[in-house]
Amino acid sequence: MKFFNIISKTKFLKSPMGDLGGRLFNLFLLLFITVSVSSNAQTYETQFTKPLGKVLQEIGTRFNVKIKYDVDTVGKIVPYADFRIRPYSVEESLTNVLTLFDYKFAKQDEKTYKIKTYEYPRRTPEDGKKFLTYLNTLYKDQTQWNARKTCLQKEVREKLGIDPILLKRVKSKPILSKVRNFNGYSVQNFAIETLPGLYVCGSIYNPLSKGKHALILCPNGHWADGRYNKDEQTRFGTLARMGATCVSYDLFGWGESELQVTYTAHRTSAAHVIQIMNGLSILDYMLTRKDIDAKRVASNGGSGGGSQVVLLSVLDNRFTAACPTVSLSSHFDGGCPCESGMPVSLACGGTNNAELMATFAPKPVCVISDGKDWTASVPELEYPYLQHIYGFYNAEKNVSNVHLPTEGHDFGINKRKAVYDFFISTFSLDRSKLDESKVTIEAKEAMYSFGAKGEKMPVNAIKSFDQVEKYFNKKTDAKIHSDIDLEKRAQTFVDSLHLNDKEKSARIKAVITKHMKAVRDWHNEHPYTLVPEGINPITGAVFNKIHREVIINSTKPALVHEALMTGLRKDLTEAQVEKILDLYTIGKVAFTMKGYRAIVPNITEKEETYILTQLKLAREQAVDYKSMKGISTIFEIYKDKCEKYLNENGRSWKQMYRDFTNKIKAEKEAAKKAGAEKK
Repeated sequence: MKFFNIISKTKFLKSPMGDLGGRLFNLFLLLFITVSVSSNAQTYETQFTKPLGKVLQEIGTRFNVKIKYDVDTVGKIVPYADFRIRPYSVEESLTNVLTLFDYKFAKQDEKTYKIKTYEYPRRTPEDGKKFLTYLNTLYKDQTQWNARKTCLQKEVREKLGIDPILLKRVKSKPILSKVRNFNGYSVQNFAIETLPGLYVCGSIYNPLSKGKHALILCPNGHWADGRYNKDEQTRFGTLARMGATCVSYDLFGWGESELQVTYTAHRTSAAHVIQIMNGLSILDYMLTRKDIDAKRVASNGGSGGGSQVVLLSVLDNRFTAACPTVSLSSHFDGGCPCESGMPVSLACGGTNNAELMATFAPKPVCVISDGKDWTASVPELEYPYLQHIYGFYNAEKNVSNVHLPTEGHDFGINKRKAVYDFFISTFSLDRSKLDESKVTIEAKEAMYSFGAKGEKMPVNAIKSFDQVEKYFNKKTDAKIHSDIDLEKRAQTFVDSLHLNDKEKSARIKAVITKHMKAVRDWHNEHPYTLVPEGINPITGAVFNKIHREVIINSTKPALVHEALMTGLRKDLTEAQVEKILDLYTIGKVAFTMKGYRAIVPNITEKEETYILTQLKLAREQAVDYKSMKGISTIFEIYKDKCEKYLNENGRSWKQMYRDFTNKIKAEKEAAKKAGAEKK
C-alpha cells in the first residue's frame, strides 16, 4: 500500500503504451490496486485523500468559477484535500493543491482560471513587483549599482556561454547581393558565416543619402512570416528613408536559417546563444563600413526580438541606444528557449529583464508596451524601476515609456510611430521623410541570399542541427558520436537483409536509426530513479533497478514503437521484420526456444506454439530497451508466463528443470571420467 500511495502521486501512473501487452508496469499496477482494496482499510492518513480532478471540480463549484486545464490529472492524489481549501480564497486553495504537482494557475478573468504546468520564465505581475522591490534593496546609490552592474555583465556572459562560442567563429567576408533601389532607400541581402558552415542571413536597408548613417540592428521576433512580413519591412524601410541603416536578420531556425537546421532547432537553448552571436557578428561587420556612424548604434526588436535587444545591450558597450518593444518585463523572461533557454536570469543571485535593461543606464532607452500582454505592467512596475536606476545618473530623461493600453501584442502602426519618434529624437533622423506609404513590400523570395530552396547555398553549408550542437558541450559531442554508432548499427541490420534496393534500404535504415535514437534519448531523459523505491506485493522483495527501469519504460510514448513497426512492415516481409527484431535482441527468441526444447521432454506442437508466441511478444517489446539487462528482463517476464502455462497443463517446470540440470551434470561427470580414463 505504501508503494502504491507513492507511485500514484507520480506522473507515471498512466502508461501511454496502451495495451501493447505484458508491460510489467501494468501488471504491478493491477496487483497494487487489488492488494490495496482487499487487504488495507483506510487509515487516518488516507481517509481525506481525493483525486486531483475531483478536488478541482469541487473548488470550481464552491467558488463559482470555471477551471480549465490540459494538464494530466490521472492518478494524481491530493492528501488531506478538504483541509487545503480556504473558504475565503479560491487562489489560496488552488495554490495549496497545485504546488503538490508543480502546477500553477493563471487567472484569465474574474470567473475563469487555467491550470498550467510550471514555467520558469513566466510569473505574475505580483511576482515582478516583489522581485523589483527586492532588487532595490541591493543598491542605494550609483556606486552600489555600478558594482551590481559589473557583476551582471560578467555573469550574464558566463550563464549565456557566449564567449566560448564567439572564439569559435570563422573570419570571412559577408556574401552580398545586388543592391535594389527604392523610394529613398535601398535593400541589399547578406549572409555572414559565423560558425564553420553556419550562416546568418538578412537584409540591409540603407538610406540613399550620402554620409555616415545611424545604425539600428533589428533582431526578429516571433511574428508571422518573420522579418519578411509587412509590418517589419515597413519599419525598416521607413527608418532607412529617414536616415538610419537598418539591419534585419533571421531568427535561428527561421527563414533561410531553417533551410540549414530546421525549425526544431529554434526551440533549443543553443538558439539563445546563436542569435546573440549572430547579432554581435553583424555588428562587427557593419562597424567596418565607412557609411556607419559608430556613435549612433542601436537595437530595436519586438517580442522575442526585444529579448535580444536586452541581451545585446548588456553584452556590448558599442550600442548607444535601445528600444525593446512589447517584450520588457520583470516577471517574464520569454516563452521560447531562444529567449530563456540558458540560465541568464540566475546571474548574480537572480535577475530579470528589467534589471538587465537597467544596466544600459544612462544611455537612451525607450520601452514600448501594451495593455494585453505581459508588458501591461510596465507603467506601474518596470518603468518606475528604470527611472529609479537612471536617477542614480541624474538621467531620468533618457528613459521613456510609450504605453498603448488598448492594444495587444504586435508591431502595429502605433508601436512603429513610437519607434520613429524615439530615433528621430535620439539620432536626429529626418522626420520629413516619415511616410510609410513610400515603402515597397517585397516578396520574401527577393530577400533570400541563397534562393527559395537554398539552391545557392555554399558547398560548406551545414545541413543539420547536429553539426551545430557539437560546439556547445561535451554531452553533445558524446551524443554525436553515439548517433554515428547507431547509424552504423542500423546499417548492419539493413545489410543483413541483402535487399538490393538502395531506396528501400535507405528508408529502412532511417526508420531503424530514428527508433534507436528515440529509445536512447528517452532512456537518458527518464532514468529509473524517477520511479520511487517500493515493495513487490507478491514476493515482498524490494524492487531492484531493472524492475524500476521496466516501470518507467512502460510510460514511453507508444508512437516510438509504432513508428518502428509500421516503418518496417511498410517495406519488408514479416520474415524480414522478424530478422530485424532478432538483431535488436541478439537472437534471444531462437536461443530461449532451444532451451525449452532441451528442458521440456517430448515437447508438443501446442506447447511449442504457445511458447514461441510468448517469446515473439517479448522480442517485440524488448526492442524498446536501451540495455541488454532491460531486454533480458522482458524475456524473463514472458518466460514466467510460459512456465506457468506448462505447470497449468500437466507439467512441472521445477521438476523438468531439475531433471535437465541433473542430466547436464551427469554428462559432464561422465565426460570428465572418460577423459581421465584415456589419460
